[in-house]
Amino acid sequence: MTAKERPLFRRTLRKVRGASRRLRWGVIEALAPRRTVRARGLSFTLACDNWITQFRLDTFESKEPETLDWIDTHVRDADVLFDIGGNVGVYSLYAALRHSRASVVVFEPEYANLHLLRDNIVANQLGDRVQIYPFALSDRTGVSRLHVQDLTPGAALHTESPGSPRMTESGERVVMGEGAWAMTVDEFCASEGLWPNAMKIDVDGGETRVVAGAVKALSRTELRSSIVEAGEAGLGVETRSILAGAGLHRAGLERRSEAGNEVWVR
Repeated sequence: MTAKERPLFRRTLRKVRGASRRLRWGVIEALAPRRTVRARGLSFTLACDNWITQFRLDTFESKEPETLDWIDTHVRDADVLFDIGGNVGVYSLYAALRHSRASVVVFEPEYANLHLLRDNIVANQLGDRVQIYPFALSDRTGVSRLHVQDLTPGAALHTESPGSPRMTESGERVVMGEGAWAMTVDEFCASEGLWPNAMKIDVDGGETRVVAGAVKALSRTELRSSIVEAGEAGLGVETRSILAGAGLHRAGLERRSEAGNEVWVR
């Protein structure tokens, strides 16, 4: 190959490689299709390649309508919203679309969910307003473990804690333990100089640990409201005491789902 032929060869090779990448992603998208969610005048797409992600799509409006109500009424444009336990991002996407100037910070420690979370954010062109942090929020900072009860992408009901429990806090059998990093909300906020105006906490039994590590953030006047998934039994005395001690009070909320969400406002 002569010196004159080399640039042409390199350009041709780049074009071939580019065409190969486009073909590969076309095949991937065909095998792992996306579906459109339409809710309350908004629409976005979700990766949908198993029964759990299909379930999240099918039940988006009916599973936790009070969470959608909270996002509609308690989150404002230009707010910073923390979505703690973001799973594949359904509520992060909805919030970012509902409030076009809000910034959403989503925390999700489980590997398979993170993959779909990232893809959902990118596919909906929200990467400039939805930030992902791939670790758990808890009452301490350091190495921890995530005890997974279902390896299917999109699954929930996992538990973050040190040790090796056989059951999650939701009463499910642990099938695998994953190494994870845990951090308190307050240490994260101080490190990043980023404090929330609204906070969604959905961590399947670990709510007390999250709020215990978030006392400063919850006490700041810019934090107006938090919605916490409480389950059928409701939040425990310790969790409610921390929220009340931070200057929040429980708002009246009609129970509309099994999640038993509680809304706390300043």
